[in-house]
Amino acid sequence: MSTTRAAHLVSLSLCGVLALTGHAAAGTQDADAALAEWEAHGRGDGLARPDTQCQDFLLALGRKPATIEYLGCEQDDASYLQPMTARYRVSGASAVAVEAYLHQTFGMPMLTYACCGWSTGAPYAWRAGPDAVGYDIGMGVETVRYPREQWARIPGFEIRVGVVRRSP
Repeated sequence: MSTTRAAHLVSLSLCGVLALTGHAAAGTQDADAALAEWEAHGRGDGLARPDTQCQDFLLALGRKPATIEYLGCEQDDASYLQPMTARYRVSGASAVAVEAYLHQTFGMPMLTYACCGWSTGAPYAWRAGPDAVGYDIGMGVETVRYPREQWARIPGFEIRVGVVRRSP
């Protein structure tokens, strides 16, 4: 290989490294700016930190009964609000106790039957304090109408716990 060709390859490699370093530094600056914005405004608005991972939010809060099964978490970074929603399942046999627990612990409304199933209606907003993350908590199931005493006949209820990382 000629010295000119070798010098050109070294020059291209050096440019590639500098470009990658600049991109990484820009990413760090963007992350730092997002965190600073959250500290200034987002925390008080109840937003989750911009670096929050999609996770089992009830477990992270230390408030997850063993009867609630974590199914996974979905996040939508393309959406303006950048929501994350953890999904859970509870058996019909445990649903009355879990409904009472969520009501007592988070203030979630008791489920009501409308049209085609049991539901809390719109998700209930809960925060542990003024600087804490706001969580949307909801529970429900599509089913024929069984009274609470017969919820064990329903295979399972869905619970959703969500956060957002940006203000509307």
